[in-house]
Amino acid sequence: MAKPKTLPKTAKKRLQPYIDRGIANGIFTDATPVTEMFHRKANDASLAGTIDELGGIKAEPAQEFVTETVLVDLSAILRQKRYTAHMEIWEIAHRTVGLASGNPRPACFITGQCVVEDEDMEMDASMFSLSLWDGDASLADDVERDGTYTLEVTCKNLDASILDLRPMQGLAAFVSEDYEHSAREDLIREMFDVTPIADLEDDLSSGMKDYRLIEATVSYAGVQNSRSGSQFGKMLLKDDSTMTMDAIESGENLLLNCITSTSIASRYGKYSRILGLVTTKVNDFGLSANLECAIGLVVVKPPEPEAPKGGDDDDDDAASYFKSDVPTISDDDDDDDEDTTTDSKNSETSGATAEATQQSEVEEPTPQEEKSTKAEATSTEGDGDDDWDDWD
Repeated sequence: MAKPKTLPKTAKKRLQPYIDRGIANGIFTDATPVTEMFHRKANDASLAGTIDELGGIKAEPAQEFVTETVLVDLSAILRQKRYTAHMEIWEIAHRTVGLASGNPRPACFITGQCVVEDEDMEMDASMFSLSLWDGDASLADDVERDGTYTLEVTCKNLDASILDLRPMQGLAAFVSEDYEHSAREDLIREMFDVTPIADLEDDLSSGMKDYRLIEATVSYAGVQNSRSGSQFGKMLLKDDSTMTMDAIESGENLLLNCITSTSIASRYGKYSRILGLVTTKVNDFGLSANLECAIGLVVVKPPEPEAPKGGDDDDDDAASYFKSDVPTISDDDDDDDEDTTTDSKNSETSGATAEATQQSEVEEPTPQEEKSTKAEATSTEGDGDDDWDDWD
């Protein structure tokens, strides 16, 4: 059995009043969280050089330094109200923000639903967003989409439509659990009214958390590269409001151009029907949106990438070159094969022509729509990172 961790005398004397206050406020039940925090700081690779210069962790000056680092976090924790959040993860995206500006920062963005527990009382289910930056981003390394977890969090406004959760500094860790959550579609329809795509331009988002709910069909989904070297998802969406005869005859833009995560873009193939939360804006190319969350109503899987085929000699057997019973091909056979090949080519050509004719009858984008889509795609490739960070 492992020996329980303890605090050095120097650290315990300094930290004990804060431990007592945390217990009195119900933030923790004993000294264990603070003890673990001290030992994490003592083993932090970013602090190792300073600790060595002070004589190593067994030296009193080094212990005093680590105690100060714990107090910085602990003083912030004691000012916060602690809640337990039971989470269901809908979307999770690990990204590096700021590559284009030369100031890269690791980040993780999580969206889902949660039930917040406060002093053994559970609140109603609600959607949440959680942003993890820099070192905190690693807290979600093992978190998976569709998983259920508990996390110690803080929240400034529990009455918000979408809770802005933050991890309890120094104490947060995702713990997997079995918890039965509400149906996603029911929750999101209860929180938002569906807005037709044709009406989005008249009701633009005022900020990065001002969402609109759309119910749409995927016309295109794919992953693209930005100039900074990162990847992002791109989707083109249509709904009933964009496919009316009046809209088609007027030559208006018949789709919504969305920037999204690579996960969402890779999850829903063409003709999938989704509920999506978007933030909208108008730029030089017209209306566009950031698709933050998507729930599949009818899911068409994207085509699987073809497996690389082996070389011609993958299945070669050297012994086959020395078989004596290989049939001899006569001149008559050559003529027959040539006729068969010619007929086959003609059949293939005829089939290809028929297929092309059939495809030409399928709905194609209007010239204006195609021009708009291409222009937006060009713009997206140039400022993919900017689209995500416009309201930061």
